[in-house]
Amino acid sequence: MLAADRTAAVSLPMRFVVASILLMATMVLLATATSGFLAHIRMSALGSEISELDTTASLLYSGGPGSNFTMEVNVPAGCQVVLGSMPGCESSWPLDAKNYFLEYDGKHIIWESRAAYSNKLMDGVAVLGPGEHRLFMETVIDPSDGMLFVRIYE
Repeated sequence: MLAADRTAAVSLPMRFVVASILLMATMVLLATATSGFLAHIRMSALGSEISELDTTASLLYSGGPGSNFTMEVNVPAGCQVVLGSMPGCESSWPLDAKNYFLEYDGKHIIWESRAAYSNKLMDGVAVLGPGEHRLFMETVIDPSDGMLFVRIYE
């Protein structure tokens, strides 16, 4: 009679535990990578849309005072667009009026523009929060300093 070799049967539960741990670790890494990828896609799409807005604003700006245009912009949840400033310098407007940035999860993407931006009241930056925006853009001269701005408001 042959003796039964039970070493494979004894180590089978340990193999299942190790395989389960490896599978869970792989799932966590995959979820993290997917989340980062989706955030990158969202920011890239928003960047394209805001780049189109900036191109239009720059054309209006080069046309001088009295030009206007209306366009729609969709800002994804968790994102914000600030036109007319650098991050953290919103109170120093209009020094950085020819800059704009996107903010998402504390990260900033900064661009320089040919147009100087202002809000509806001509007293600071234009901020676009999450959601659909129908924006009216018009070029006006600030009477206090004679500077040309693209005034953006809903």
